[in-house]
Amino acid sequence: MKEYHILSLSGGKDSTALAFFMKENMPEIFEKLELVFCDTECDLPETYDYLNKIEIFLGKKITRIKPEVSFEHLMLLHNYFPSPIKRWCTVELKTKPFKNFIVNKFKNNQYIIYLYIGIRADELERAEFNKYNDTKIKEVYPFVNYGMVYSDITKILEETGIGIPKYYEWANRSGCYFCPCQSKNNWLNLYEHHPHLFFKAKEYEDEKNKNNNGNFKRVGWNIDLALEEMIKPENYIKIRNSYKNKKSKMPLKRNLYDLLN
Repeated sequence: MKEYHILSLSGGKDSTALAFFMKENMPEIFEKLELVFCDTECDLPETYDYLNKIEIFLGKKITRIKPEVSFEHLMLLHNYFPSPIKRWCTVELKTKPFKNFIVNKFKNNQYIIYLYIGIRADELERAEFNKYNDTKIKEVYPFVNYGMVYSDITKILEETGIGIPKYYEWANRSGCYFCPCQSKNNWLNLYEHHPHLFFKAKEYEDEKNKNNNGNFKRVGWNIDLALEEMIKPENYIKIRNSYKNKKSKMPLKRNLYDLLN
């Protein structure tokens, strides 16, 4: 049975650090490793810039998998907004395209895929949410195997010179600009850094609610506040102050992700 090695890149710090770690410490695998990024076509501009930078630093092209249909088309099909509970966006834009990529690539061959994932030793609980439940796909967690934690990952990014993605200056994660899991504070950050994307997300809300006529509950990305309402001065100030108060009461966090969350 043939072996195939893939590293799943998200455009974030952990998976990027893993690529550099494997190049340095697992060169025999890195040489035959395929870097794969599931492109939703809705990721932040900084993510695409960072991926281009990764290719240059590593000297290896990234395979970019795209969904068969756009997010706009999927919204018409599902006819409701994705949410933290029903994240059909992740399934349709990432999980299904990746599985289709695997099936099409190996449909006539006997193979086993080793999928390398950048989960650290200090976040083992995440591993349970990254199972593909496919006997032909074996998840591998090098950082867990080597006992590497957050400080090790930041050290790799610093020493290689690539640094962390620019979106960490204002956002707490990689992903789509409209991510339904983001906080109201992060929506305001999007409004300030990429207003065109904020208003693009707002257009979806406007379109869904324009024929509401008060007969149905408002729908949108955030369960309790529409994007139009968030940027009104009085709400803007409340959201920012609430975030500052919450942050001031938090115990000292161990990493940048926690500080921004």
